[in-house]
Amino acid sequence: MKKKAGIYIHIPFCKRKCFYCHFATIPFDSQLVNEYLNSVKNELRMKSNSGYVIDSIYVGGGSPSLLEEAHYFSLMESISKYYQMASNPEISIECNPEDISNEKLKIFKNAGFNRLSIGTQSFIEEDLKYLQRGHSVNQSLKAVSIALEHLFSNLNVDFIIGLPTQNEKSLDLNYSHVERFNLPHVSCYLLENVLPAHSSEECQHKLYNFTRKRLGAFNHYEVSNFCKSGFECRHNLKYWKNQEYIGIGLSASGFQDHKDYKNDDDFTDYLKKTRQNILPVKEINSINPVSRKIVMGLRRLKGLPISSFHSYSKELAFLSDENLLIKVGNNIAVNPEKILLLNEILTYFV
Repeated sequence: MKKKAGIYIHIPFCKRKCFYCHFATIPFDSQLVNEYLNSVKNELRMKSNSGYVIDSIYVGGGSPSLLEEAHYFSLMESISKYYQMASNPEISIECNPEDISNEKLKIFKNAGFNRLSIGTQSFIEEDLKYLQRGHSVNQSLKAVSIALEHLFSNLNVDFIIGLPTQNEKSLDLNYSHVERFNLPHVSCYLLENVLPAHSSEECQHKLYNFTRKRLGAFNHYEVSNFCKSGFECRHNLKYWKNQEYIGIGLSASGFQDHKDYKNDDDFTDYLKKTRQNILPVKEINSINPVSRKIVMGLRRLKGLPISSFHSYSKELAFLSDENLLIKVGNNIAVNPEKILLLNEILTYFV
């Protein structure tokens, strides 16, 4: 019996490095793009596995929307060449609003993409200025509008919350655009590791809790993700359900055969190894499977079965007494009011 798996492909190229981004990125260079994609295709070949059926592909970055038409077709052809595809795979790509045009959307459709994730970050100019983004509010609004016109019904928009320029009124305006476009999926990420001196964790918590309530019509299915029924990101669910996925590209992570691995994060080393037909894997870790299932599964608001905690009965009892974990039907989940303490909660299971 073949196993279902996903493929994550990292495209590291960006026009500029966002100060809050912790992903591996390098400045855009058209010549380097061609060299890099040749390495990616070689890695796809080296990691091919006849025991998999691929039912999700996620192309992230970086800024994968910077690539040209031939790049997308070549990439998808390589995947089809080396892997068996499921009959109805979810194929996602991340996009910058300023890169989206009618022509680009046609290219995405023709290449096989059926899900877009647009990095709007905010529909407020003051927020975009603070984040030093390369697009305007009007570009974001146009990008979402024409994506819907091109029948990308499976559409996500990203927001960053907890900015010093934000308050509940500005977030309410952001989410009014979500309602106006009738968007099926929203991702809301807290500004991390760069908390400004004139902001505070208390303010971030307030804005996060406002977001949860304001998006009450959505299913809050993961810490940062909200969706309408049937629009969960199938690829990302693999992470949280402890399912297998293949990591391709610079600094990409994967989970196969009960092992987590991470690719080289040095661009030169990555190219050199893949040219020499050497897997560019930097780290391989065998994590306690019970621990891993809990750590990943508690990111989902529905939690996971009580039986998953059989090796952590003392920890479960303590965290339940502290009202950090609660019972939801036959599952144990993080108390939604305490979700921002998740990282502290997870330390009890690692």
